[in-house]
Amino acid sequence: MTEKAIRSILSEFGVTHAERITQVYVSAWNIDDKLVLKRNTDSSQCDKSIRLSNLLIEAGLPVARYYKTTDGRGYVRGEDGCYCLMSRIAGSHLDPYSGNPYENGRMLGTIVATLHSALKGIEDQVECPDVHWIRELDGWIKAEIQRHGIAFADGLIEDCYAFVELYDTLPRQLIHRDMHLQNLVFSGSELAGYLDFDMCQRNARILDVCYLGATMLVGNYRDLEKVKAWSRIFCGVIDGYSALAGLNEFERAACPMMFVLTEVIFSAFYAKLGDSQAMSSCVDITNWMYENRDFLGEVCGTGRSNLLLAEPQSNL
Repeated sequence: MTEKAIRSILSEFGVTHAERITQVYVSAWNIDDKLVLKRNTDSSQCDKSIRLSNLLIEAGLPVARYYKTTDGRGYVRGEDGCYCLMSRIAGSHLDPYSGNPYENGRMLGTIVATLHSALKGIEDQVECPDVHWIRELDGWIKAEIQRHGIAFADGLIEDCYAFVELYDTLPRQLIHRDMHLQNLVFSGSELAGYLDFDMCQRNARILDVCYLGATMLVGNYRDLEKVKAWSRIFCGVIDGYSALAGLNEFERAACPMMFVLTEVIFSAFYAKLGDSQAMSSCVDITNWMYENRDFLGEVCGTGRSNLLLAEPQSNL
């Protein structure tokens, strides 16, 4: 996409004097540190994101605001997709390992619970896919595992299928589905905004909690000291979330296999993309999580800030 083409699209939103245009992602551009232009290949996805943004703003949550074109459209159609313009939320991203890991985690848990409360209140007003991960496991995921000969630990996939009995008992609602630290912006120690609702879906709400936990463990799970710090962070996440939204015993019990299932899906996803390096990394952490599910269960089940957690069992 040339700068001339981007400026032409911006002009349809009434933006005619952008001084600095910086590509920040393959499908996103920073406009003068004030706006973000984003491309999506699916117009229905744009409609969903705009609708979600408007509803969450009405609910009082800090999210990006979408702007209309000068003739009232929500996006501009181009040859390669639809372009939306939104406000840019300024700030930085949290390092949960810096400072007090438990308190950082507790803050993050509260942030997720606050979002879930808002999403629960609007889920009947927006169309989002209703997703069942075990059914997906038996579809495209199984096909990719077989096609690429992905070597998971013995019994891992069988236990993922067996997880369906517990999975089907879990409270479901509209969730973010891409809950990681890069989608949370902070101004100092305060949340400045939530980002990227493109993947919103109806699913088990504990998925967002475990997804966040998994992303903070990636890259750190072979470092024992980091794993110990992570356990304190995630204890905080569990406590912070539960204090506001409550977690039942089934959700706590589901956490270890939800971690595993999340990484199984990522392994298959990267295999499908042909990214063998990312796939191998995902397979490695998937197997680590499976081998250490008792450790993960202790972290998720107790959620005590003063608990000296057992060390993971597998070699780091």
